[in-house]
Amino acid sequence: MNNDIKQEIDKIEIPLQLHLRSHMGIKQAKLEQVESRQSMKRWTHRKTIVALVVAFILITTAIFNTQVIAAIQKALQYFPGIGMVVEEEIPQDRYVLKEAVTTQIEDGIVVITGMLVDEKMTYLTISGIDTKRVQDIKIINEEGIVYTLESGGTSSTSGQWGGSFWQQGMLDIKGRIQVVIGYNPETVIPLTLTKAASFNSYQDLGETDSANGVSITAIANRVEGKARISLVSQHTDKFRISDFGIHGVHEEKKLYIADDKGKIYELEQYMGFSSPASEFYFDLSESDVKTYSLTIPEINVIYDDKAKISLDIPSAVEASSVVDKTFEIAGFPVKITKLERIDSNQLRLYVDLKYNEYSSKSLHNFKINSSHMAKLNEHTRVLEYLQFDIKPGSKVMKLTITDPEVVMRGPWKFELPTYKYFGKDD
Repeated sequence: MNNDIKQEIDKIEIPLQLHLRSHMGIKQAKLEQVESRQSMKRWTHRKTIVALVVAFILITTAIFNTQVIAAIQKALQYFPGIGMVVEEEIPQDRYVLKEAVTTQIEDGIVVITGMLVDEKMTYLTISGIDTKRVQDIKIINEEGIVYTLESGGTSSTSGQWGGSFWQQGMLDIKGRIQVVIGYNPETVIPLTLTKAASFNSYQDLGETDSANGVSITAIANRVEGKARISLVSQHTDKFRISDFGIHGVHEEKKLYIADDKGKIYELEQYMGFSSPASEFYFDLSESDVKTYSLTIPEINVIYDDKAKISLDIPSAVEASSVVDKTFEIAGFPVKITKLERIDSNQLRLYVDLKYNEYSSKSLHNFKINSSHMAKLNEHTRVLEYLQFDIKPGSKVMKLTITDPEVVMRGPWKFELPTYKYFGKDD
């Protein structure tokens, strides 16, 4: 592996989750970015974009990535395009962008996907396709006062980019405003912010289904000729959802939309800046469809757990040793079956995760506290071995196992009547 790549990988730190601190100043956080697996003939090399440090104040007892944990049922507020739910006894006056706003710029588009304004901060999410990344944003309120938002960072891939901008403190931003994008010349986008609605339960937000200890709510509405679906969840804080099935661990078990005539719909997404992806669109049928159904066969979660192991390194280059050592992580047993010394500074660790595709949940992957490559089974996507650096002459290797990934199987099913969620705009 190229040394420069190794050094960059060593610097990457992915958090278990971003907590929104209540009544506390600024917390620095690193946003987990796009993580993709690229299949090769022999290797699947896990790539991760270096997480960007973002400092901001966010409101009351919530956790980013759509999860809310609370002992007592309270009022709920949901923020479209941002994918966040806040639960509190007395809901604040907050202003949100109800629908994404798309602006054509030359041969591409810029989409303001979400915006939130409250007494603690102003937060905006934005995406672009075939356009330059936005570097700075200004907001002009109804009185003509100009506010400048700070960049929370951007990420990009294959002609698309996504980012966030924010400003700490209470700003006088509501109603009809203008967003000014710092292109040359500047682009002015008019928006209307409306007061965030409060709800008594997740069922009031949208259709809700539970499986495997995870409750998922599908928030559905019509945006012109498209349906927009946003997913939020409730579950224990022992893990976080890393994929609602939109991208899918297994291609054949990805989330899908069908209508009552059996047609399967293609999903569209704007690139976001938070993980997991939780919002998508699809074109509504022009025929007389009475009901659309959303099915999530399985989701992927990452547990907040770790394990420490110690390995005796084979002394000779290209030597291997059979190992019969088992450790446990996230409640799953993992058996180390073999160690193979590839060369003087590379070790390969073979594992058996006891994967069962018919169980309600299965461990299929994990990370270690060292730069590494991973070989996944082409069919099951289960980890087979890790290869990582060792110091020449080392006899023992100590590893910390982190971020155990678990497939949780549903299904979660949602019936979405057209008259209730996708009636034509007035």
